[in-house]
Amino acid sequence: MGGGDVEEEIDEGFSGIIEDIFSMRESNMAMAVTMALILVSGGMNVFKWTQGEYEVARDAATDDSWLVEFNVSMTSVAHEETWQDEEKKTVTFYMDEFNLPEGYLVGGIKVIVKPDANSNGTLLDPVAQCDSIGANIRNEGDLTAQWEFEGNVLSGQDSSCEWIILNLRTYPGFDGEDLNSSSPNEFQALLPWRQTGWGEGELEVEVELDVNTVDELGPVSSDDDEDITIEVIVSGFVASASMGEQ
Repeated sequence: MGGGDVEEEIDEGFSGIIEDIFSMRESNMAMAVTMALILVSGGMNVFKWTQGEYEVARDAATDDSWLVEFNVSMTSVAHEETWQDEEKKTVTFYMDEFNLPEGYLVGGIKVIVKPDANSNGTLLDPVAQCDSIGANIRNEGDLTAQWEFEGNVLSGQDSSCEWIILNLRTYPGFDGEDLNSSSPNEFQALLPWRQTGWGEGELEVEVELDVNTVDELGPVSSDDDEDITIEVIVSGFVASASMGEQ
């Protein structure tokens, strides 16, 4: 091999090295630019997320006063039946048969057990006596309600021809009275009053009759049954909120 060939090979090798160096430099620069863009983009996203979290925290720390008002609507169903002496019956009411306006939630249930209006003596039967009636709201169905609420009245008894009035709260915390709420916005103020599913299922009312008679008067005082009416009143509500005084 001549000296010229050797010099030519050395020149070619040197040129290749230079090209590799510049190629690596360009690659490194491209990578550096890419990494810089990623870091800048990530930093902007972190800033936006932090700013958003700050605004949420600021809103949560600056609650406003809201007046929550309830528009209440009532609907009722009555059932009348004759009970025999010492008879116990359970009457079932289906909650989906009570017609509340659309969007209204079931807040509470009132049950009124009414004895025969003529059971305390009439011109035709002046010696008639008030019978003993017992009534209970049974917690054995699938009715969704606040069964443990201390203000419930789930059982009652009467022997003086008076109505028996029972009450069952269905919606948590609902008593029909307007209230104040400290919340960051209207949505949060109304959130506790938009739960669905309460007051659904079957309401079971158990009624027992014990007829009272005056034995000394013989057959003229004979009484072995009574007509009893069960009226169920369902209270529904829809809530609205307005900004209170600051």
